[in-house]
Amino acid sequence: MDAINITAYDEVGYPSYVYPQTHPDRLATIATLLGMNPAPVEACRVLEMGCGAGGNIIPMAFDLSESSFVGIDLAASPIDQGRELIAALGLKNISLQQLDVMAFPSELGQFDYIIAHGLFSWVPEVVRDRILAICRAHLAPQGVAYISYNTYPGCRLREIARDIMRFHSKDKQQAAEKVGQSLAVIKWIAEAQTEKNSYANFLGEMSARLLKRDEGSIYHDELSDVNVPLYFHEFAKQAHEHGLQFLSEADYFERSADSSFTEEAARQLDQIGDEDTLAREQYLDFLKGRSFRQTLLCHREAEVVRRINPDQVKDPTRFCYTGRQIGISRDVSRKERSCCHHQSAINQSSLPPSGPDLSKGNQVSRVSHASSLVSGDE
Repeated sequence: MDAINITAYDEVGYPSYVYPQTHPDRLATIATLLGMNPAPVEACRVLEMGCGAGGNIIPMAFDLSESSFVGIDLAASPIDQGRELIAALGLKNISLQQLDVMAFPSELGQFDYIIAHGLFSWVPEVVRDRILAICRAHLAPQGVAYISYNTYPGCRLREIARDIMRFHSKDKQQAAEKVGQSLAVIKWIAEAQTEKNSYANFLGEMSARLLKRDEGSIYHDELSDVNVPLYFHEFAKQAHEHGLQFLSEADYFERSADSSFTEEAARQLDQIGDEDTLAREQYLDFLKGRSFRQTLLCHREAEVVRRINPDQVKDPTRFCYTGRQIGISRDVSRKERSCCHHQSAINQSSLPPSGPDLSKGNQVSRVSHASSLVSGDE
């Protein structure tokens, strides 16, 4: 490996997780419910940018043998680890490439589903623009792109902890020491509080949450040089400038005004949505204090039907193909990238225990996925 190509992710690994909310079956189900005609999951092309060791995309390729998958990442070490696992599994429908997003080759062609999880907020502005440009140029006409990013207003609170952690660990050189000192200073400040107020409560909760996190995720998230949250309306504007439009959140239930709010607030939110979908999403973030989004985009020219007709869920021509149970879980799509914590697949004798069932069974019709989305059942 040439020294010039060594990245922070080569030096300190980021845990390779499974993210069910990025699975093509989830994206296709939501797109179909909203009036689109996405490619069938059993015969599609999927691109993941920032794939790491492939912990997310490799189980997809294992499960969907007739579909093809491409994963790219700037760091060479995770790519090499993922390739070892692919070879051990004997998969022929997936390739992992060490590739800079800025040098994305046009010959890779068109994809039905594009995934960028844990990438957008952690790269410079020019790279963020490139990610959206790739989605525009390489997404199929009825394709769906998934992009996750940190968002305001919730990240205003997280930035307090991040600033403290970066200040306290700025003179430390080793990753383990930087992370250890960062955790220690938050714990110290939290335990020093004698008055029970909002600041003390926040620090206590943040300290407890950080202690459950993986060292690699803290190093690359809270302590990274680049960590740029966006308001939803800012992200939507950038997407629009690249010929893309907001489709939905990957966790469909995140779009609902749940029992946390008054009925009057929920009614007012719906009124806003009747006039302006994007404004509703932004006000919903204000109401929830959201700090993380998992947004689905499609081409601006695609026709999107915002109001779901429950009758169409029963139409077998719309939801006729099958796939393994992925589950529409509210619990999976939490506000932090490290929520689906398990060890990297490359370090285990089998694939990750969470995520898709990789046994040859458990076939379910996608109509059940759509029904759960409409009814709210899980």
